[in-house]
Amino acid sequence: MRKLFVFVSILVVLSVFAQTINWALLEEPKTLNPWNHYGPNATVWNSYVLGTWYGALYSYSDVRFDWIPSLAADLPKIEQEGNLWAYTVPLRKDVFWSDGTQFTADDVVWTMNTVMKLIKEYGLGGNWASMIDPDYFVKAEKIDDFTVKIYFTQPSLAKANFGALMAPILSKKYWEPKVEEALKTGAPLQTLYNYDNFDEPIIGPFKLVKWEKGAFVQQKARPDYFDKGSTLILYKNGAVEIKNPNTGFYWAGYGEPTGEKMLELVTGPYVEDIIYRIYLNRAAAITALINGDVSFVFNSLGLQKGEADQLAKASGVKVISNTTNGFRYMCFNMRRYPMSIKEFRQAIAALIDREFLCSRVLGGQAFPQYSVVPVGNAFWYNPKVPEITPGYGMSYGERRKLAIDLLKKAGFKWVVEPKIEGNNVVRQGRGLIAPNGQRIEQIELLAPGTGYDPMRATMALYIERWANEIGIPIKANLVDFNYIVQRVWDEPFNFDIYMLGWSLGYYPDHMADFFHSKRAGVGDFNAAGYNNPEFDKLADEFLAASDINKAKELGFKLQEILAEDLPYIVLFDTPIVEAYRVDQIVFPYEQTLSGLQYVGGVPALVKTAQ
Repeated sequence: MRKLFVFVSILVVLSVFAQTINWALLEEPKTLNPWNHYGPNATVWNSYVLGTWYGALYSYSDVRFDWIPSLAADLPKIEQEGNLWAYTVPLRKDVFWSDGTQFTADDVVWTMNTVMKLIKEYGLGGNWASMIDPDYFVKAEKIDDFTVKIYFTQPSLAKANFGALMAPILSKKYWEPKVEEALKTGAPLQTLYNYDNFDEPIIGPFKLVKWEKGAFVQQKARPDYFDKGSTLILYKNGAVEIKNPNTGFYWAGYGEPTGEKMLELVTGPYVEDIIYRIYLNRAAAITALINGDVSFVFNSLGLQKGEADQLAKASGVKVISNTTNGFRYMCFNMRRYPMSIKEFRQAIAALIDREFLCSRVLGGQAFPQYSVVPVGNAFWYNPKVPEITPGYGMSYGERRKLAIDLLKKAGFKWVVEPKIEGNNVVRQGRGLIAPNGQRIEQIELLAPGTGYDPMRATMALYIERWANEIGIPIKANLVDFNYIVQRVWDEPFNFDIYMLGWSLGYYPDHMADFFHSKRAGVGDFNAAGYNNPEFDKLADEFLAASDINKAKELGFKLQEILAEDLPYIVLFDTPIVEAYRVDQIVFPYEQTLSGLQYVGGVPALVKTAQ
């Protein structure tokens, strides 16, 4: 599953290093190169490993997800200068890269301006283009070594606060000569994507020491990590306090840091090495957890019921559950016929009974999802979306009749037309003919196999059967996760329909990232090729909004348009159920939105069990 990367605050404490801990991955990372990861190959498996390598000016606090300074020393000062809006950001003076170089304004200015250049002149896409959006970001300037001024066309929450100001910052000293060298080649972006960055200086607490492809990735704690001893305190009155007695850094915001504390974290790293062991099937990873070979399994989908039941009986293992901020979905390639026809997409949507699949077939382990904004993100979720969805609340027979009517409305015909009586398909459709007279041959639905996600595999087979009943020749092809990524983004767009999932950030600007027509290029996020001028206009207004209530109103409209046009059919998600060995490791907390997976297992906070 790909994901939009969200930075989590990295707060670290002076500690005595302990033993190595072993964690399990269910897929090989596609890349550990920042240009590639934040570009065309942003998979969750990469981010589990490199998630703490790069700092940002601002990030989210643990658990409560307050927007707080990270590499910045304070919140930005925002002023209008002529036609532009300037965000003046003071920087921390106690931050050092792993090569001993001090972090300064030069790193910030170089990173942002270079990303901007690569986007505008060479087509850099992915998360980079979401964060440093040329329609909003203008330039970054150095005021002095520890102050930057960042200019935007307007004071956008999505593109300033939750965009460029949360973008990863790279080392200018390391990357500047390599970017200059890449620009002299015939394929600058591919050169950067392929660059071996094993010796790259990083900001975070753990540094890569070995990647044995197909076996493991090993990271070692930095004994010189600048932020050892830092403490994060969240107060119940909403205030936040950050202090590092070793460097003297201090920040407090969102009220007076007094009264009852909700959470206090004083962090490490507490372990010397973290080894991410790669298991390419779930059963092997579960067995490794039971046997004590690993202490935690990274699986963005969470545990299936049978797995959770098995692990609940295992000695030394604890099972936990959290709500999620994501969804699993089908995407149509609207560059291809007949996926480009809205009624065709609506017909398939009408056939899919999410409630039946989630409650009866999947045994209540999953819950239906309809909107591209998950129910769990309650402020931004539009509750009207389900009733807009074709087939919602209908019976088996009614769904099929609606699907047939939608196809007829668009001009489809059959060699043998399907016939529905009550809730029975008395005559299966055959030989679907498109409005242009073309006989529709097999349509491939790429979906993860049972070894990776049995829920999506099962759902894909039901969708194949239901479509075939009325003569839509869909064939489910259950394949490896990385193969789907390759077909969709690397080849590119070599698919009819695919089924994957997203783990999301809290500000729902992913609606523009996934569906704005300007994001439909190679290596970018609009894999559907969706192009709706009305949607684009509203998405632009949403991204430009500086008032939270106006942004919410626009966000609701965007969800309604997508529920009608259906470039995606959002299907379902599950509570994230995880397990770890309490006799080997201690996490600082267990309850957090989207689970411990979402925060990468908080490697700078995790301890070994005593």
